[in-house]
Amino acid sequence: MKKTDYFPEESGKNGWFETSRYRNYRFKARSEIQPSYDYVVVGGGFAGVNAAFRLAENDKNASIALIDAFPIGYFSSGRNAGFIIDVPHSIVGDPKFTFEDQKWRFRLNKLVIERMKKIKEENHLECDWHQDGMHQAARIKSNLSYLEQLAEFLDVMEAPYQWFDAAETSQRLGTNFYIKSLYTPGTILINPSETVRGLATVLPENVSVFENTPVIEVKEGDIPNVILASGITIKCRKVILTVSGFLKNFGVPLSNRIAGIHSFGAFTRELNDDEIKTLNGASPWGVTAAHPGGATLRYTRSRRLYVRTDITFATHINIDNSRLYKSVYKLRRAFNNRFPQLKDVNFEYVYGGYIPITGNTQPLFENPAKNIFAGAVGDGTGVTRAATVGTFLADWATGLDSEEFRYVKKTFRPNWLPPEPFRTVGATARLIYEDMHARSEI
Repeated sequence: MKKTDYFPEESGKNGWFETSRYRNYRFKARSEIQPSYDYVVVGGGFAGVNAAFRLAENDKNASIALIDAFPIGYFSSGRNAGFIIDVPHSIVGDPKFTFEDQKWRFRLNKLVIERMKKIKEENHLECDWHQDGMHQAARIKSNLSYLEQLAEFLDVMEAPYQWFDAAETSQRLGTNFYIKSLYTPGTILINPSETVRGLATVLPENVSVFENTPVIEVKEGDIPNVILASGITIKCRKVILTVSGFLKNFGVPLSNRIAGIHSFGAFTRELNDDEIKTLNGASPWGVTAAHPGGATLRYTRSRRLYVRTDITFATHINIDNSRLYKSVYKLRRAFNNRFPQLKDVNFEYVYGGYIPITGNTQPLFENPAKNIFAGAVGDGTGVTRAATVGTFLADWATGLDSEEFRYVKKTFRPNWLPPEPFRTVGATARLIYEDMHARSEI
């Protein structure tokens, strides 16, 4: 394992975090960090929080520390578009990835969704979590083939869906931009920052949460050491690393098979009553583009419109501010194309985020050193995939076997990626190509 001095950095203002009801919740002070724990989880996103819950469930008398370099829910886990997707909505990836594998994804998705839902309900946790479903919509006829292929796949999966024509889609979304949409009802729409931070507030008493606490090194061995940037060393029995693309900075071997993309999101201010009327009285919704390079949009319960687009290859995890400023033009264009009647509504929050990507869309799930376990997602379905990775890393660390664990351990392995500079050149060319073909959907 390696020592690192590369940590997450601010990139704009994360509207999900800023509007979260748990934004000002105070976890334990760093002065309360103990010299030893049974388990230390590094990374407080959906993977880390689910790992902490599962560790506490599997080993009820254990002492557990959950540590994050940023506020919980502020970095990658709180910068996605807020879809908890039950049905696999992408059929790309390794050609060896079969329909049977997709059924497994569906099964695992439902398992972790039910786990999080149970935690939420048992703890009477209030958060923006509603099963509003998801639309995938096309702007032009040539992209309908993506939706038709998806419908055939959903038929095989025996998963429910509905078709909506242009008029029906307009009525549901409040925009005339799309000609047709495919709706899957099982998707849960959330404020991702509020949800993951809220879940962290109801972790069992034997879990201590420390945010704004960067880790610079993890040393493997019979008794692993977790060394903080403050100089404090924590001894433990097992370490779980769920730090997304930062795994490579800790020297996790297979992390060189993780690439990444940057995407950018923006929130409007709260819409007034007259502006909401222009949306045809639509209820909160989420829509992704038929073409994978198109824009994603949400209408939230906080009466805001949200747009995410402008995907670029990430040569670094952190985002330069000049790149963030350039994204505003594309975000504004995507918004105005769909809601010309609201073109004078300003963006209150704009941010950039990092999405880890692997060549075959499989997550990383690894035991890279003695008593150390590491994982990261490999595609854009971050919440359910991250929750799956965290849950089964905890099972691995505590020695709990199951049919699901064996499947995850066998298949969650990213394939080889070319080294630099070929990786950046190839990925950038592919994204430019996709952007050209998705232009009408942006």
